Amino acid sequence: MKKNRIMRVFSVLLALTLISTCAISGTFAKYVTKAEGEDQARVAKWGVLVSVDGNAFADKYAATDAAYKEDGGEYSVVSSVEGEQVVAPGTSSEEVGANLVGSVTGTPEVAARYTMEGSGIEDVVLKAGTYTDYTHLVKANDGTYGYTDTFTLDKDYAPIKWNMVIEGKGKTLDVATALYDNLPAANLAQAEAYGLTREGCSIFDAITIIQKVAGNEGYKNIVETALGNIVSGGRNFELEADKDAGTFKLSYDFDPNKEMDFTFTLSWAWAFEQENVALYDAADTYLGNVAAGVVTDDNASTTIAATLIATATQID
Repeated sequence: MKKNRIMRVFSVLLALTLISTCAISGTFAKYVTKAEGEDQARVAKWGVLVSVDGNAFADKYAATDAAYKEDGGEYSVVSSVEGEQVVAPGTSSEEVGANLVGSVTGTPEVAARYTMEGSGIEDVVLKAGTYTDYTHLVKANDGTYGYTDTFTLDKDYAPIKWNMVIEGKGKTLDVATALYDNLPAANLAQAEAYGLTREGCSIFDAITIIQKVAGNEGYKNIVETALGNIVSGGRNFELEADKDAGTFKLSYDFDPNKEMDFTFTLSWAWAFEQENVALYDAADTYLGNVAAGVVTDDNASTTIAATLIATATQID
């Protein structure tokens, strides 16, 4: 009997335990919906490298005259001050490898704006006017000699001509030649009046032309089209210039994932032989005398200089 009673009690307890378990399970059960997501990103590539290398001028220039070289002459122009760079008639950047070369490389995943700015610009210039001709020593009626002849410049004389060559995509763009080949006749005549030659133009003539290009959609389209043949993925070519301040700025935008791989080379030359040789020989000689201190004249500038800054910036 006692054993049967114990079994009944155990059975009741087991039943109560099962009922309690069901009650607890019912109390804490709930709907569950679950989802998982995953994402990641990396920093967009930049990798743009900009450089400006080389020196635009030198302190000595090798002789090119055959007879002078055969007799042992090595240099035809040598600065009297060590390390001080000079320019003279007949010299050029090409002959001494003193070109200024800027380069841009990289394929960024963001839009980028490339700019080149020039400031602190000075140029060798003899302003329009009448000057003593030091190429001709004249004998007066009383038997004395003196430099009494004069020469007259109808416009400012800037003998050093600059040019830019842009290379990219296996192609080369000579800027002066491109303008000559693409400008309509009337516009070309106007550019020539501003100082453009096939060899290039002076710094301030270039700024004047830039000012005209910046304000003329025809000029701008020609330059932008020429650049597009050299530089891939470019757009929005812009030019600014201020002749009085001696500054200029050009910019060019690149789409994302477009290869920025091009170089620009600035070269200069002071030609020996120019049109109207006698006039320009007299002007060159006058400038040389001002540089030597033989003549003092505020109308003559005998220094050429510029600061160039190249920048690549992400476009927002």
